[in-house]
Amino acid sequence: MSKAETPRGLKPAARRSRFIAHADWSRPIPRAGAFLTALALALALTLSAALTLAADPPKPQPKPPEKPAARSDQAGDEDADQKEKDKDEEKEEPDRYLAIQAGVVHTVTGPDLRGVTLLCKNGKIASIGTDLDVPDEAELLDASGFHVYPGLVAAGSSGVVGREPVEDNTDVYGLNVTLALAGGMTTVLAGNTVAKVTYGTLEDHVIRTDAFVNVSYGTGSPDARRRLRDSLDKLRQHLRDVETYEREKKLNPQAKAPDDKWIRGPAQQHLKLLKHEAVAIASASRAQDILDLCELARQYGIDLVVRGAWEGWTVAPQLGRAGVSAIVTPRDRVTRDERYNRPNGSSIENAAILHAHGVPLAIVPSNTAITTWGVAGRDLLHLAMEAAFGIRGGLPQDAALRAVTIDAARILGVDHRVGSIEVGKDADFAVTDGDILHYMTLVRWTVVNGRIAYDKEKDSLYQHIRPDEDRDRPAPTDYWPRRLGAE
Repeated sequence: MSKAETPRGLKPAARRSRFIAHADWSRPIPRAGAFLTALALALALTLSAALTLAADPPKPQPKPPEKPAARSDQAGDEDADQKEKDKDEEKEEPDRYLAIQAGVVHTVTGPDLRGVTLLCKNGKIASIGTDLDVPDEAELLDASGFHVYPGLVAAGSSGVVGREPVEDNTDVYGLNVTLALAGGMTTVLAGNTVAKVTYGTLEDHVIRTDAFVNVSYGTGSPDARRRLRDSLDKLRQHLRDVETYEREKKLNPQAKAPDDKWIRGPAQQHLKLLKHEAVAIASASRAQDILDLCELARQYGIDLVVRGAWEGWTVAPQLGRAGVSAIVTPRDRVTRDERYNRPNGSSIENAAILHAHGVPLAIVPSNTAITTWGVAGRDLLHLAMEAAFGIRGGLPQDAALRAVTIDAARILGVDHRVGSIEVGKDADFAVTDGDILHYMTLVRWTVVNGRIAYDKEKDSLYQHIRPDEDRDRPAPTDYWPRRLGAE
């Protein structure tokens, strides 16, 4: 029977018989004597080597110096970064100068200056005057024959810079940035952040990130009104307890300080209002809502800005006495409600009346985005034109200019840097070919942080538009409305 045919069910005896039958008995069987001989030889060699080492031991070798432990890659990267940082600090950056030879400088907070030079150093206004010592390495801008204004300040914007956090979401090469610069804007409010319109760079982009504390106090939100007043009452009592504790601590060092662990979230923001560390802002259009906000500001002594204020002209004395500021749109149109036997609705004279009663103003257009459609001046592209409509309603021209420069900057809390042309402030300018409040005036250059950010002749937006040499010519006699008796 072959191997393939052997069944698996064989008994052990049959298996042994099968092994004996198939074993190859012709091969020699290894003997134990050979194995023992090899083992004895190995032991003899080992013993001989041990005796040799004992008779002549090896000389000790000098110990190599210990190498420092290998540092981690992260530590090496930190050292490299520190070295690069040290090198950067050693290399002092050269001062950056810009000299503007101006025709007329409108300082806003002072008199107009003619034929002066503006010298800017590292983004700040270094000096203003004639016959200045201009460094040889300074960049020169010949603006003789042009008007130099401080960069316009928009107290509200959408889409010019990115959403908050602004520095992480702004497209510094975006079209809206160029359009804003072409309109003379250099500073905008986006959300709660005040930012510069910096083209091509994020350097010095954000000025502040805590411009306002938003509050809701309209008649349509009674719960919000109650929560705000309760919070302010509780916080005001806490401040009184702190004052009492400070007095008692002088007499009794063991006096216990009032608990402040509960001051979190909105309460923390409201506490800043009571300490005058922040400014509240609220939207209100109707007279009653505006009066309620005035009462809130007087009762708690907080700084407040009203956004909208369509019917502000009807309660202007109360706004002035309460020290409340306003962000208005002169061209707002709200139909008068005939059901009320009192002045209501909007008025083209709103800004003028508020200004006459001492209310600080900032002017914004009805649409705070930048668009390329619709009627000119309805969006942020024509911020200066909106101020011109305030003049149409009786607002003095200097007040209209201030409402888009220094007064707007004060409302935003950045007037120490922007809004006027003064030594030490940021070098932000709008250089125009005429009065900036004239509807035909174009911006020739815009300077932000001492850098020319916009040049009309180098940009394709308005390059094709040329100034009108005879802008103030009289209208033809056949223009409507026709004059009585005209042929």
